[in-house]
Amino acid sequence: MPTPDYQPPRGSAAVFSGPWLRYQTSRHSHRYQEGYAATLIGWWNGVCELSIDADVARALARTFAEMAETVGGDWHTVDFDGDVLTIARPLSLGGGVHLAQPTGGRYRIGWGLPWMPVDPRRCDRVVGHPEA
Repeated sequence: MPTPDYQPPRGSAAVFSGPWLRYQTSRHSHRYQEGYAATLIGWWNGVCELSIDADVARALARTFAEMAETVGGDWHTVDFDGDVLTIARPLSLGGGVHLAQPTGGRYRIGWGLPWMPVDPRRCDRVVGHPEA
């Protein structure tokens, strides 16, 4: 199983999460609030780009909306209407909106965020399915 210090090859299916979803349960242990089943489709500037299904797109939109309520409006950068994934860059990064249409029912994400493969047993919840 991949770990955060291992970068799986392109086409690998794994559970990914981000450091913003990590928390410590004790001094030597950590967990992730949510993990996302995805397929690695490539690397861009040292961070991964992933292929996700609609369940993950919905969960990501919910997670970013919850963070926006907690830390500020700049975090409300992802929305999902059940078909189109809308990604808005915060004003602090120049603004702009990208509409991600599904290709074969899957969405391409990455957004320059430090996604990393994690052990699904360290996730409170795992959402989605990797590409078949």
